[in-house]
Amino acid sequence: MKKAILLFSLTMGFWTLLNAQLTNKEIEAKGVFGEIAVEKQNQTIKILQGQDPQQKKQTIETVINNPNDYNPPVLYALSRELFSQGDKDEAAFWFYVAQLRARYDANLCMDNSAKQAVSVLNNEYGPDINKYAFQDIDKLEKTVNKVVNFVRTNNENYDHRWINLHGMWVIQAGQGEGPNARELTKPKDEWAAIKKKTIDNYYNGFLESVKSQQK
Repeated sequence: MKKAILLFSLTMGFWTLLNAQLTNKEIEAKGVFGEIAVEKQNQTIKILQGQDPQQKKQTIETVINNPNDYNPPVLYALSRELFSQGDKDEAAFWFYVAQLRARYDANLCMDNSAKQAVSVLNNEYGPDINKYAFQDIDKLEKTVNKVVNFVRTNNENYDHRWINLHGMWVIQAGQGEGPNARELTKPKDEWAAIKKKTIDNYYNGFLESVKSQQK
């Protein structure tokens, strides 16, 4: 099995993690972190951010037809490409799916420092899509309801531990500090309850946001 590599430059120009700034660098994920399956995901993001229109077209179709196989960073990248092509409503849907699933993965994650990946990804991909979506609250409400139903009724086939590659634990392991073997994710018998709570909190947060916009 190939070792997982954390590619900060795939999803953003830079990443500030606590007091360490990592720019266009690769960190070898050692120990249990090397088992995290992200190679296909990273390659998909590269294509979506690349310059080959035919490759992009094929990849967009593949991801949309198999969305449960791709982790949130891929769906964030998909949303940006769709938005840039003018398919803004579809972009908004996949952006909010990515956002909700990223929150769920963060809530499964045992490394608290990795959870900031969600806000970093939202800040990177969200401004233009949010600005567009909040121009029509009625349409946005329908989109969010569709997102919530999609996430609630679909099971994720990707490796939830992708988010662990964005925390201090993986850096410590790569530098030979701290244990290489540790529990990265909360017990599986808690996942259903965590998912339900994440979805409920997300939807309630959306309703509060709409109310604040209407004041």
